[in-house]
Amino acid sequence: ALARPVDHFPAAMAASVAVADVPGPGATSSSIPVANPVDLSTLDISNGSDAALAAQFEQDGFCVAPGVADASQLEACRAAAMEALDECKARDPGMGVGQRAGYREIVQRMPGRYEMRHGLDREPLLNLRRRVEKSLAFETARRILRDELRILGCSVVIAERDCAAQAWHVDGAHLSPTEHKPAHVLNIFVPLVDVTRGGGTEIKPGSHFLTRNLAKQMLLARIKKTLRPPVVPLVTPGDALLFDYRVLHRGTLNNTGGARPVFVLTVAKPWFRDLVNFPKRALFPEVDAVD
Repeated sequence: ALARPVDHFPAAMAASVAVADVPGPGATSSSIPVANPVDLSTLDISNGSDAALAAQFEQDGFCVAPGVADASQLEACRAAAMEALDECKARDPGMGVGQRAGYREIVQRMPGRYEMRHGLDREPLLNLRRRVEKSLAFETARRILRDELRILGCSVVIAERDCAAQAWHVDGAHLSPTEHKPAHVLNIFVPLVDVTRGGGTEIKPGSHFLTRNLAKQMLLARIKKTLRPPVVPLVTPGDALLFDYRVLHRGTLNNTGGARPVFVLTVAKPWFRDLVNFPKRALFPEVDAVD
């Protein structure tokens, strides 16, 4: 998604979810977040019910919904996504970086990291979308949004092999500059490859409460000693990561040994429109992008 960089902040509290170890202050670029399996039975998520996951989401700004997709179908989805990316590169071999250099079908957010809407009408990706829309993740999103939900968009985010980590960013702004309001838009991420040994999405838990006025809220959080360390949620093949548009997050360095595509379904309150993430000009004017 569109990166809006923010300053790094220290952390003092531990998250109560399955996460990966992340490098601390002063860690070198070779210190890569690595997800380690944990015993999910020890976590207070009430057997993964949508109500429990929604409660965790409201507190932390994210949650992980298990069993969203059949892990056996992910390879076909990965292949379809990479084929679509190859078509985009063939149409514009010198594609620039940033929204102004991008298209309604694809934007290269940073060198080697693409967000793409081209090719989502291919059968494996269409089937995955249908499955996600019938999953625990989608029901959790419906509960988070108080049963007022529309699909805002669908895309695949692809980090090429050895693509660097992103800057910390949010995907969208708060509705009010003076008070925290419930989530109005969120992402559902389904990795199409195994990311448990190659990083993934790193999140600063609870930061959706801070990004309304980051400098002021950060200072207050430091004083209250409520800052929390960044985490890489453990998302095993077939699981989905849900996170608030306003939470601080970033894609980590891709050390999976290959491309790291992630299927993304963005859902929002019916009145919300995202007008900033993709430009209007078309790379394939003869084909309409999938909404």
